[in-house]
Amino acid sequence: MATVTAVAIQRSGPAIRAALAEHGVSGQLERFEDEMRAAADELDRAGVDAVLGRWHALATMAANPLTDDEQAQVARAKAGDLAGLRARDEHGNWITL
Repeated sequence: MATVTAVAIQRSGPAIRAALAEHGVSGQLERFEDEMRAAADELDRAGVDAVLGRWHALATMAANPLTDDEQAQVARAKAGDLAGLRARDEHGNWITL
């Protein structure tokens, strides 16, 4: 198994904007800026927090794309093969499927 180094993205407007500019797909940066401006115009912190939460997750995923092994595991899971995945049993313990 290869060692993977994750890129950490701070949960702030400037950090998310920088991550989307560097790693995001076409149109993501503009959508983030539009949503952030709209939330800020409402003068309601809850709206800004919601936008930051949503886009922080998207920016983190863009900066840390799935490895080939992870993509293969997702494809297998979509096809119904859950072997090797981890889940919690009825007692809350982690098990390997």
